[in-house]
Amino acid sequence: MTAAEKKDARTRIMMAAIRVFAEKGYAAATVRDICRLAGGANVNAINYYFGGKEKLYGEILTVMMSETDKGMREAKSRETGDESPEEKLKGFLYGYCWMLYGGGEIATDCCRIFAREMVSPSVFLDDMAANYLKPQTLALMELVRELMGEDSPDELVRDCLASMVGAVGYYAYNWEAFSRVFPDHPGMAASWEHLAEHVFAFVLGGFREARKAFDTKRRAS
Repeated sequence: MTAAEKKDARTRIMMAAIRVFAEKGYAAATVRDICRLAGGANVNAINYYFGGKEKLYGEILTVMMSETDKGMREAKSRETGDESPEEKLKGFLYGYCWMLYGGGEIATDCCRIFAREMVSPSVFLDDMAANYLKPQTLALMELVRELMGEDSPDELVRDCLASMVGAVGYYAYNWEAFSRVFPDHPGMAASWEHLAEHVFAFVLGGFREARKAFDTKRRAS
């Protein structure tokens, strides 16, 4: 088998695994399921290319998180230094919404894998949190702090960030129920730009009101 054929076989297995893990979860997914979807690959191929089902799942998580990290770094690199905090926020929201909803079936499957990981954590979650989730969260907290005031306490910034990310991610993790309640919705692939604009306007007002409530409470104490 040539190097190109090996690369193709490895890619087919990984793409199949993403679909199977998204549909069944890590525990219920089997090597046979993955190989069948990968075009009848030999079950030993997963050991050969990845070192087993667990390491295959871990590599998928690493690719997912590193691509998110790459997207955030690329967005940061495009900043000229002249952007207002509002412009930086809008840029992040557009990029985040596109990542979740504009990437087709592969993006949808990755969202489902991530959601399953949050409900039923694997042995990889601690490393994911340390290497990707924590640095990403801290960077976003600083962006939110720019909008809310440099003297904003961590707990206020943290809760506002969680509200913003939750607003963007709602459809990714609740689409099956949402689409049954609102069957006429055109789908997020057609609506992600509208969502970015909506969340941008929504959180700017929310940040202001949250800071106002915090200041009122602080003065009263």
